Amino acid sequence: MRRSRCPWSVGCLSGLVSAVLGAMPLFAADYHKATEGRDVVMGKLYPKSERLEADADLGFVMNQSYVNTLLMGVAGTYYFNENFGLGLTFQQAFNSDKAERTCIESFYYDPKNQVGVACGDRATLDAARTNNDRFPLYGPAYVPIREIQQVIGGNLVWAPVYGKQLLLLSTTSYFDLFFELGLGLTSSVFYPKQEVLRNKNAPRGTYQTGNRPEDVATNAKIGALPTETDSYGTDGRPDPVSNSNPMLNLGVGQKFHFGKMFHVKLAVRNMTLLGTDGGFDNLLALYGGVGLRF
Repeated sequence: MRRSRCPWSVGCLSGLVSAVLGAMPLFAADYHKATEGRDVVMGKLYPKSERLEADADLGFVMNQSYVNTLLMGVAGTYYFNENFGLGLTFQQAFNSDKAERTCIESFYYDPKNQVGVACGDRATLDAARTNNDRFPLYGPAYVPIREIQQVIGGNLVWAPVYGKQLLLLSTTSYFDLFFELGLGLTSSVFYPKQEVLRNKNAPRGTYQTGNRPEDVATNAKIGALPTETDSYGTDGRPDPVSNSNPMLNLGVGQKFHFGKMFHVKLAVRNMTLLGTDGGFDNLLALYGGVGLRF
């Protein structure tokens, strides 16, 4: 009986390869090549064209030296197509003083360095003046400070980027990158620079040693006594002026969509107030918000 040599023959191997190749379409019947290019996201799950978006925003101004400004507002944007829309915004501002403002408004004029600290309350100053009825005094500084009240604006919104991404290899998120450019009106309360205190004295001066009458007369025109409460602290501030200034707005942000009609967003806005005492003021604000699409 002859043993078959087929497993090692060229003819048998060729037949085996042909059989495998012929069977591959059966195994590949359910395989589809992943779509490449723009078609991946062209069928948007969250379209914007001819839709209205409403938002509730919360933000704050990041570049102010003496006050904290919290901004709460609402916004609405109507999209004419998938890329362009027109938006309206309104923000109400809530202001609070930073520690720096409290300090400079209760700064000490302390030429002999009797207090040991730069600023503080009346009790600290009274204690330092126990053995000397002249120094130290209050020597507050009142610098120009603007407190934003309301912001109203209209913006052209451009959303050139729509995409989706895989999170934690399990969830797909959908997002928009958008830019906004617009005009608006900002109302504010402005405290101008004040170089003479309400008691008519200068907050600072040249300290002269000696007991000559002219020294006493000169030094008597500097600073404020602890009892002159209208010449330092919040009561010593200059009279505020109400301003309304045109505003140029430039912003960039990103929205993340979920639940078919909802989104969250994060945005940065540079608001340039025109016609201020210094020509213009720049306010850089960071916003977060939630919204829905109709």
